[in-house]
Amino acid sequence: RAAILKLLAERPMHGYEMIQEIGERTQNLWRPSPGSVYPTLQLLVDEGLLVARESEGSKKLFELTDDGRAALFERAHDFESGL
Repeated sequence: RAAILKLLAERPMHGYEMIQEIGERTQNLWRPSPGSVYPTLQLLVDEGLLVARESEGSKKLFELTDDGRAALFERAHDFESGL
């Protein structure tokens, strides 16, 4: 959850892009599975922290909402040493 929010603070991304980016940034020490990333993305959408837009056919592009940015700002100290 925290990794997804931090990545999306940088730019909108597709779910698979996030999986790859997390893997690269952790030197493949952590490569989350689609089975953990996509349900988390849906939960964040349901909470109003993300919005998903259709792009490139059926792919969804996820980006932070204003509420998502506020939540990220409120918990900035949790993300300082992360990805």
